[in-house]
Amino acid sequence: LDSVITSSSKMAYVGRYEDTIFGTISCESYFDLAYESFSEIDAKAIYDSSAFILQYTDNNFGDTTSRMSIGIHRLTENIVPYNKLYLFNTSTFDYVPQAMGIASFYPQPHLSDTAVSIQVNTFGEELYNLIRDKDEKVSTEEWFNDYIKGFVLTSETADNKALIGFNAGQEYLVLKIYYHIDKEEPEKKEITIKTGDASHQFNNVKYDFTDTPLYNIKMEGNEVPSTETGNRAFMQGMIGLFPKLKFSSLQDIFASERWKVLKAELIIEPVPYSYELFGLPDSLYIFKSNKENSRSTIYSSDGKTPMIASFESDYYLHENNRYTYDITTFINNELYDAYVNSYDGLMIGLNDSKLSSSFERLLVEGKHPPVKLRLYYLSY
Repeated sequence: LDSVITSSSKMAYVGRYEDTIFGTISCESYFDLAYESFSEIDAKAIYDSSAFILQYTDNNFGDTTSRMSIGIHRLTENIVPYNKLYLFNTSTFDYVPQAMGIASFYPQPHLSDTAVSIQVNTFGEELYNLIRDKDEKVSTEEWFNDYIKGFVLTSETADNKALIGFNAGQEYLVLKIYYHIDKEEPEKKEITIKTGDASHQFNNVKYDFTDTPLYNIKMEGNEVPSTETGNRAFMQGMIGLFPKLKFSSLQDIFASERWKVLKAELIIEPVPYSYELFGLPDSLYIFKSNKENSRSTIYSSDGKTPMIASFESDYYLHENNRYTYDITTFINNELYDAYVNSYDGLMIGLNDSKLSSSFERLLVEGKHPPVKLRLYYLSY
């Protein structure tokens, strides 16, 4: 796809991952802060430190056993959504090249009670002083947003080997300013500033297909035949990769006799061993596609529920792992006038919610095992 909406997903991805099949992926996450009227700070208060707190989620991609380094930069322009609604995987805003703070750590994404802390003591002290002095820069939402335009989380080294998803909900991605009241027994205090509007939080995704089967995809009108990709097709969320399936030979199969298609099943089997490191999606949607590769939802027999296929796992032999779709109506519609448009087809992929917040992927091919269209028909 030309672009994928990644705003309002409440998921902040940061990091970098590289493999020989899908290429190199790196991700930056943008957000701003919500303004609230600040409470008065005691005259005996003393500033201690400041940090952005990043809460782990179960969403991650790559090698989480290796050390990572991520940074946070201050934006030099405000985040403005397209049509006041959307931001995309291609969206960017200018920021200060030098990071305000950098954290190096070993990811622990499956420990819900842990977090990554990025120290920003110099910036935090500046903001603390403005709040303490009741400066006009923090007196109203307009002034505050002009002073603090936003931030971006970046991958600070090419050695990073994973993309880590942090919770970007307003209560989870926060700036904390720590101080204490100078007493005989110091009284610890903190100021918590939450993430701003969800529509201002989004992920920018960069990818490089050099030395992969997908190298020519942008030079082919965003579509490449499988004859040029090792007879394989690729799906990955947030990048916007979809396998497209065409059935131009259908009219030749049924040209010489009278027939009636009773049932049509599309069987998608992942390439064996392609998902040992990365789990397959629990379910995948199926869409109609045209010459421009736009998607339209295919519905189940009730006409209301989008058609999906759940992953069927063969836990014992690992020979029949698959997604199966009943596309009888689609095939009959294609054959109704005895003509199949060579540009029309089907696309397999994630729904919009997953597409905007997940790097889940799928690899399929024309052999070992092939994608299959299984037709049950009556001839007379």
